[in-house]
Amino acid sequence: MEKQPPLQVMVGRDDNIGDKADMVVRVKGTLDQLLDSPAILNMEAEQSSELLSIYKIPFFMTQTHPKAYEPQVVSLGPYNHGKQHLSPMELEKLKLFHSFKTRCLLDVESIVRGVSTILDELMESYDRLEEEWTQDPGKFLQLMIVDGCFMLGFLISCPNSLINVSPDIKQDMLLLENQLPMLLLEKLYSIAGRNVQLPQQDPKKLVCKWLSIPQNEVMKDCLHILEMYKESLLYPPIDRRDWSAELDHSDPECQVIPPATKLHEAGIKFKRSKTESLRDVWFDTKRGVLWLPQLMVDDDTESTMLNVMAFEKLHMKAGRKVTSFVILMSNLIDDERDVAVLAGEKILANAVGNDKEAAGLFSRLGSGAAMGLDSHMAGVHKMVNAHCNQPWNERCATLKHDYFQSPWTIISLCAAIFGFIILILQAIYQFLDYYLKP
Repeated sequence: MEKQPPLQVMVGRDDNIGDKADMVVRVKGTLDQLLDSPAILNMEAEQSSELLSIYKIPFFMTQTHPKAYEPQVVSLGPYNHGKQHLSPMELEKLKLFHSFKTRCLLDVESIVRGVSTILDELMESYDRLEEEWTQDPGKFLQLMIVDGCFMLGFLISCPNSLINVSPDIKQDMLLLENQLPMLLLEKLYSIAGRNVQLPQQDPKKLVCKWLSIPQNEVMKDCLHILEMYKESLLYPPIDRRDWSAELDHSDPECQVIPPATKLHEAGIKFKRSKTESLRDVWFDTKRGVLWLPQLMVDDDTESTMLNVMAFEKLHMKAGRKVTSFVILMSNLIDDERDVAVLAGEKILANAVGNDKEAAGLFSRLGSGAAMGLDSHMAGVHKMVNAHCNQPWNERCATLKHDYFQSPWTIISLCAAIFGFIILILQAIYQFLDYYLKP
């Protein structure tokens, strides 16, 4: 078939000019409508809110850890409200709300009026609220009152009907999607304190007692219970050298280090830090000692750490200190042998079963830690790698790995050394016998 003349091709393009112009107008109109939608117009105000701190877990994170962010017993706040497996606790929440109201000599109207004064601030605390709540603020207000009074009543005195599930409720209270604004708890506590003497001066001290965490000045600025727990992991504050000006964080040596067994073979020792702050990590270059805080690992560790890490990922002002520590530990722990090394130095207190299960836990935590290290942990990684890369330490590591892995290799090496010594002695004896012979 003969090719079409170029002139006809140009004519065909000219015929489409009108269609393209219509398409441009149509797409422009559609984009203008999208940009004028309430979600986009309110986006800047939502992002600038100082109160925004409770987030819906993104889909890509729930896919990696499907059950880690979902409450098992009780829903608190709007994100999990109405889920079928949590419905049995709704009656218990109403009972505890009634008990709290009666104990504090309150009437429903005074509670509603008091909490309604902070309704806008409470709604600003949540990210991506569904229309069910934004279109009916009264329903949201009711939810806040019932759930807030339930939480305070539970913290003040756990009722007998909930004693058996209290550990599960405690775990659910440390989920990011299940947080209630501290502003709500403080308002309800203030209203209740007008008529009766409450056990603590403010709800934050009540939370500290309940979580068995130290009370400190940092807690004053926390926006919810999960953030308080996060700060407790970093207490007391540790002032370590800042390596940020010296380090290229894209350098692999600032991000990855060998597992504990390999470091041990390279001559690095592990010691338990004097505090339990996750920031109390440092490397003594002179003595080759890596200092680490003691960490209790139990059945709740995975879920709690993942929710703290999710908060650090989603909240701009949260930092990434806990995430950096988790990345460090996931680098150090590759299998059960690494767990045994750290447990032997009292750095890991393993309550999840055997060492293999603990190693799997840190592997799963590391798979969700898609965030770079902060300057402090990056500096620790850098110094540890520099120590391992020294020629003498590399030779020692190779020697240990190749010749000290089993008793038979040790016996063979000792036999070879002994035979070599015998040969040297024989040579010396023959030399002396030849030259000193009369």
